[in-house]
Formats: sequence, structure tokens, C-alpha cells
Amino acid sequence: MSNSISTRDFAAKVSQSVTGGLNCALTLLGDQLGLYKSLAASGAINSAQLADQAHLHERWVREWLYQQACIGQIEYLQATDEFYLSDAAKKVLAEPDHPAYLGGLFQSVVAIYDTVDQLPGCFRSGKGHSFDDKGENCACGIERMSRKFQADHLVPDLLPQLQGIIEKLQQGAVVADVGCGGATSTIAMAKAFPNSRFTGYDISLHALDRARNNVEAASISNLTISNAVDDPLPEDGSIDFVTTFDVIHDSTHPDQLISAIRQSLKQDGIWLCADVKGLPTFAENLQDNPMATLAYSFSVLVCMSAGLSTPDGAGLGTLGFHKDKAREMSRANGFTRFAEVPFEGDAFNAFYDIRP
Repeated sequence: MSNSISTRDFAAKVSQSVTGGLNCALTLLGDQLGLYKSLAASGAINSAQLADQAHLHERWVREWLYQQACIGQIEYLQATDEFYLSDAAKKVLAEPDHPAYLGGLFQSVVAIYDTVDQLPGCFRSGKGHSFDDKGENCACGIERMSRKFQADHLVPDLLPQLQGIIEKLQQGAVVADVGCGGATSTIAMAKAFPNSRFTGYDISLHALDRARNNVEAASISNLTISNAVDDPLPEDGSIDFVTTFDVIHDSTHPDQLISAIRQSLKQDGIWLCADVKGLPTFAENLQDNPMATLAYSFSVLVCMSAGLSTPDGAGLGTLGFHKDKAREMSRANGFTRFAEVPFEGDAFNAFYDIRP
């Protein structure tokens, strides 16, 4: 059943989406050039002063400021011809350590633009593209998106919610961070628990390079990085603790991955699974999930594509590993205990405590 929106109003609505796409590129530019940080530090400032601070050409800075003011990300003082960031804008655009910071999201989105011309072939063949096909900037952007939670909240706030895990880690546990990406989470845990041994696993060559560089920079001695293609999880039940952060829904073979996690764990082992909050049906997500538009957009461009990057890939999609699916698949692969962790420190993810 059609609604009563006019053609003119519908065209205006779609035009807003076009503007949003253009703005992603220009917001990333402001992030890369340090313009938001300069504005946050200086207060109200004109285009010449901002250009001087950032060592940039004034005419380009001025036009960028005009665009940012029009879209509402930067405030404009007409009386003095000056621009400034609101307190909210500072947190979202200029403070990488704030939970609301979105610089990494813009980086990932713009990186995806380079692969859009490949999508018609995906729709015809059914086969998607791996994370590495999206390029290093996509991997870097995703790492930046999750860095704040993993570096600052994982160890002090989330892990204590898992019964018995802090004691295991303090005494000395064997830990696998599966799909570790840039190893931000692995490094945070390895620093906090020097008696434990950690291995970060990934199959993305971009992620593995970033992880090894990050580990070297952190001077961590109880952490190694492994390519899971050549050095997969052990199958001997020798692991005390497995973590996956936004990994299962991207996997080409999630059943096999969950089975491998089960085989790697000791009988009293723990799997901490973080995955994107979703609801069981599209109708529920459409009605009740405020992240649905973002999630389905990201899914077509990145997550579902990665899950279909082999001919027999599952293609769960960004919202495909919701709580019901996680419980069902973990049980089918040998886990008997499943509980959602009551943690509100991450707006995008749900957390599951899954045990043999």
C-alpha cells in the first residue's frame, strides 16, 4: 500500500541521502586535516584563522566551512563571520577517546566507495568480497570504531560480568581472540593479565599487519598474532577463554567457526561473543531497531558481502547473528549454556556468555 507523500517531497527525501553521501567524504576530510580538532581547541574562529592554524589554503577551508555549516555539523556566527563546534559536535567529531566519536565510521564508509562499481557483479553472481578486498582504509576505520570500547571498557567493565573469568586470567589462562582485527582488544587484555598467554587470530592480511604493528608498538610479550588460515585454533580443548568481537556475522562459515571454538575450549572454558544488536525478523528491525538503516546499508557493502565472499558462504549479514540465532547455533555446535551479558557500555553490540 502506497503512502500519500508527493513526488516532490520524495525527491527531497532522496536528495537528503545524496547530501549525506557527499558529507561522509567531506567529514572524513575534516578529520584527516585536523580541522575539527582545531575548531574544538580554538572556539569561534574565521576561515583565515582556521586555515592558518591548519597550514591550509584559505579558499578551500572557507568552502568546506560553508558546507559544514549548511549541513549543521559546524555552527556559524553571522555577526562576526566565525565558525565553532558545539559541545556535542566536539565529542562526535573531534574527540577520538569519547564513546560517541564517529571518525572511524566515516573512514570505513568512504573507503567502501571505491568498491561500489564491483557490486553489480556481486548481485549477478551471488559472490561477495572479503574485508581485504575493501582495502586497508576500511580495516583501519573499523578498528577506530571499536577502539574506545576495547581499549578502555573491555577489561574493567565487561570482563568482570563473566563469572570466574577474572580469576582465571589473573592466575594464568590460555586465551584466543578470534577475528582480532588490529588486536586492540587482545592488547588490552594482555596488558591487564601478564600471567596469561594470548593469541590473536585473523584471516585479513590488512588486519594482521595492523595487529603485528600494534603489538610491537605496545611492547607486549605475552601475545602472538596468527593467521588462522595457516595456524588455526587448536582442536585439543586447551583454551580457557575465547573472545569474538563482531566476527560471527561476517564469517563465511559461522557454523564451522563456532564448532572450532567449541573444540578449542576446555570443558570449563568460556566464550565471550560480541555481535551487533539485531532482532529476529526484518519486520521487527524495521519497526523497532533504530540502527536498522545503518546496519542494512553496511551489510550490503561490507558484512554480508564478506559472509558471501566464498561460493558457499552463509552471508548472515550485519543483523543476522541476533540473540536467537546465536543461542540456536551455539547449541547446535555443542555449547549448553548461553546467557546475555547485561552490559550497556556499547550501543551497537550485544554480549553473550557461552559455555560448554
